[in-house]
Amino acid sequence: MRVTVWRTSPRGQIGVPRLKRILSFGFLLMGFSFTVTQGLLIRELLVAFFGNELSIGLILGNWLILEAVGSGLLGRLADRWRGKAPSFAALQVLFALFLPLCLYAAYTSRSIVGAIPGEGVGLIPIFYSSFLILTPLALVDGAMFAFGCRAYSHLTSDEASSIGWVYVYEALGAIAGGIVFTYLFIPFLYSLQIVLILSGLNLLSAALVLASSDSSNPGLIVVPVLLTASLGFLLSPQAEEVQRWATRQQWTGYNLVYSENSVYGNVAVVQREAQYTFYADGIPILTAPVPDVALSEEIVHLPLLFIPQPRRALVLSGGVGGVLHELAKYPLKQIDYAELDPLLIKAVLRFPTPLTLSELSDPRLTVEYVDGQLLVRRKEWGIAPHPKEGYDLVIVNLPYPSTLQLNRFYTVEFFQIVRGLLAKEGVLVIGCPGTLTYMSDELRDLNTMAYHTLQQTFSYVRPIPGDVTLWLASPSDELSTVPLGALVERWEGRGLETQLLTASHIRLRLGQRRLDWFWTSLGEEKGGKALVNRDLHPVGLFYGLSYWNALFSPHLARVFAFTGRLNLWSLSLPIIGCGLLFLTVVKLTAKGKGAIVPMAIATTGFTGMTADLIIIFAFQTLYGYVYHWIGLLITAFMAGLSLGGLLMTRRLAGIGSERPILLKLELAIVLYWALLPMALSNLYSRITYPLVFTSTQGILLFLNALAGFLVGSQFPLANRMWLKGREALGGTAGVLYACDLVGAFLGSIVVSVVLMPVLGILETCLLAAILKLGSLLLVVALPPRS
Repeated sequence: MRVTVWRTSPRGQIGVPRLKRILSFGFLLMGFSFTVTQGLLIRELLVAFFGNELSIGLILGNWLILEAVGSGLLGRLADRWRGKAPSFAALQVLFALFLPLCLYAAYTSRSIVGAIPGEGVGLIPIFYSSFLILTPLALVDGAMFAFGCRAYSHLTSDEASSIGWVYVYEALGAIAGGIVFTYLFIPFLYSLQIVLILSGLNLLSAALVLASSDSSNPGLIVVPVLLTASLGFLLSPQAEEVQRWATRQQWTGYNLVYSENSVYGNVAVVQREAQYTFYADGIPILTAPVPDVALSEEIVHLPLLFIPQPRRALVLSGGVGGVLHELAKYPLKQIDYAELDPLLIKAVLRFPTPLTLSELSDPRLTVEYVDGQLLVRRKEWGIAPHPKEGYDLVIVNLPYPSTLQLNRFYTVEFFQIVRGLLAKEGVLVIGCPGTLTYMSDELRDLNTMAYHTLQQTFSYVRPIPGDVTLWLASPSDELSTVPLGALVERWEGRGLETQLLTASHIRLRLGQRRLDWFWTSLGEEKGGKALVNRDLHPVGLFYGLSYWNALFSPHLARVFAFTGRLNLWSLSLPIIGCGLLFLTVVKLTAKGKGAIVPMAIATTGFTGMTADLIIIFAFQTLYGYVYHWIGLLITAFMAGLSLGGLLMTRRLAGIGSERPILLKLELAIVLYWALLPMALSNLYSRITYPLVFTSTQGILLFLNALAGFLVGSQFPLANRMWLKGREALGGTAGVLYACDLVGAFLGSIVVSVVLMPVLGILETCLLAAILKLGSLLLVVALPPRS
């Protein structure tokens, strides 16, 4: 390793310890800013673009790939510039200046693609608009890592360890950023305030770096002026005015009367005359005082026709704004209602209407601000109260499974829990997109999946075809044995006042002719060929995304059809074949060895992102969507990554040959992925035991931390191997950091959209093990003294 001397400051070696501390703060801030900015911009873009796994994957993927470009390409400039620390400070200034501009661009993103609020946007517009918006920030953020490594290396005697320290500091900053963003920024600050705070911190760090490295730099005049302006604007009343103006740009053409963020997302309200429309992350979810009459009446009254004397009902989301109003027309004793985000109910109460006030003031109503799946599991265990007689009706009023979070409400495991809460003649009702004309392949697969999955739990399943297909499931034969005439007579006997539902409408909706057409459209055999949706194999998500794609990007339908035919072997064989071919070339020609270390880092980045996604999803399927626990799981991964990077960086000086240690780490990662499916299978099979249920949270935290530890341990070691014989430290750090990000980019899209839904969680783990096994074999081909 080369020993470099301090030659930036004319004050000599006295300034080195101080500058190291200041740069360390800058690296912590780099990770902090990366995490907060990524979370903030993704949230704002999801208000513009419907937030499913595809749109989230594209936005996050654009950020990661642009960061990789900034690190890998722009990072090469770090070795050519004379002022190492001032160059890093210059990037901090650029980051601070680009932040508010990118936030404004996110607010106006719908104008870029020519869409109005609430309108669906296709994959290509989402891709190019988010790419343009994120480009300045992501490029600068990626370059900061390489420039930071170069600056820090001039203050240490071991260049390889300098990369490790920057990596560790950034990871620690990311941990702090995730915690602060979740528990402080989102609940108490609006977006512009967050951006101004980040800009101010980066300008402050840049000023400290410049003051400690080069007292003659003109930036010492410019940066304090920018810092003062940023803080002055943050503390002024104009900041809130600008925030309101910018938010209105997001809703051009609408009378926006309310917009606020919670840890779960954004809630906005627009007004047109006396009508209010409430949006969650840009998606319209309810209107008042005139609701979606057709859906509200049908989802309540049609299933209740099969229950002679309903007494108790449970509504999982989507109750306020019509559904609760219809339920209140019955002599029910108890109405339980789960809504995840308290901010939605707060917004409804802030803009009261006769409809919503009557719903929420009903003395029979109990509102639980909790994830619906978590609530039913608590009721199953007796932690939350539920009627001994069971619920006569359970309504799942949620969109179709276009996200992993939504998919949890359409699985066999969820239906089994609900089955245990139903009365003997109780009915569960869920909705799927429907049609009365032509049933596309995507629509057929989605409804077939719902039918087959419900059949796994309930003896009787009945569809009610329409623009929204209502799927009714029950342990009672009332669904199939009660004739239509008796149902109409029951309806007329109740004498309920409705706007749409009449005896003739019921005959039309429940008529045999329409039902026969529906079954014929699904396929010759009832239900067609779609797979059953399970927690560990969320194929419902793939069908949901295929349907979403058919609506907004139909030209990609063949891609989804091809993806749906993939299996473990069709993906494993190309990986194995490419690995063996590359290994043969290396052995016979001695070429390509220089690519082995970057390939190992890229595959580790991929499997690291895969572990994070799988464990978070496993947690959600078991415990529901609990935001602070999701934050803890991500923090556990980053804590493990920091610890692994720290311990390995401290060991670097005493390591003679890196190759044996890298081999051990690669083998450890292979074993992790080989054992993870067994661990998850055991947890799922024993989750009904109270001790297992309570201890699984800690086990998942440990598994995610262990994955982070293995990823973090490998990066400093790989940088030392890659640095041998190379003078360009900034380029070296940038290339490997870029490889890590490229692997994470592929993982963010491929795992959540393709691998988990199509292969299932267990086979995805095995594929990750095969991928790292190939990487291990390539590392074996490295020279023994590497």
